[in-house]
Amino acid sequence: MKGRQAFPDRAGALPFRQLEVFHAVMATGSVTAAARLLNVSQPSLSRSLRRLEDQLGVALFERNRQRLLPSAEAMRLYAEVDSVIRQIHVLSGSIGHILEGESALFRFGATASVSRILVPRAIRRLTASAPALRVFFDAVTRDQFQDYLLTGRGECGVTLMEVDHPLLVAREIGTAPLVALVHRDHPLAAKPMLAAEDFEAVEMIAFERAGPHSNAIHAFLGGAKPPPHERVMVRFSEAAIALAGEGVGVALVDGFSVVGLYPESLVVKPLCAAPRFTARLFWSRERPLSRFVSELGNALAQSWAELDHWSSP
Repeated sequence: MKGRQAFPDRAGALPFRQLEVFHAVMATGSVTAAARLLNVSQPSLSRSLRRLEDQLGVALFERNRQRLLPSAEAMRLYAEVDSVIRQIHVLSGSIGHILEGESALFRFGATASVSRILVPRAIRRLTASAPALRVFFDAVTRDQFQDYLLTGRGECGVTLMEVDHPLLVAREIGTAPLVALVHRDHPLAAKPMLAAEDFEAVEMIAFERAGPHSNAIHAFLGGAKPPPHERVMVRFSEAAIALAGEGVGVALVDGFSVVGLYPESLVVKPLCAAPRFTARLFWSRERPLSRFVSELGNALAQSWAELDHWSSP
């Protein structure tokens, strides 16, 4: 057969280590340099090289005092081995990167309230421990949250919602109360703590029905007579905070939304017997997960432990 000639069948299954030794000798031109490259002793490397020659049944090098001169068979073998060795080195590096979290993309989502302070603080902590990690942080609405996890768009999600689905697993992160955001010029700003009756006939920022905020507000204000006047209705806590800051009305929001960040025109007022919100990390039990789901849960819990001042006496 003309063209490329295969080595005889007696080559069998050659051990990778012997081929790696051969490749190193060819690349460096000497046993000394190859031993240094592979971090092995010269006698050990020479024995591996002789075993390869014995298995192939050909002399691969002509030995002299200065260097090894490759035979024609060695040149042909090197042409075959070089690309394979390079690919294996690339593969080994990629596997190491995966195990160390390098070059990985960790995608997850969160609903609005926990996205303001808690999740960014946790991402800072997470990326500090894995500097090469890339994060794709999705903003997810309440309507999208279950499908986001069940369809695998993201590995996990953080929310204040109560989510009840047989395929979704939850880890509790922390709790915070319902609080009032009052413009500093509002009459309620002078009170140290507010009760439901304080909101009778007060201009309020309301939330759309059936969400966690709406449910908590109804539980707190359900007995207020006459009821507050719902001047503006919103869907997200950011909008409620901004409107309250402009003096449009009083906003009742979750404590996660206001830690450390709200307009200077606002004061935060605690509520008597306030309902509490629970932040949870959810994921699908049927989806493959990276180790970063667990690490994100730890980062969220540690971050909330630093931020949470609602539990203080």
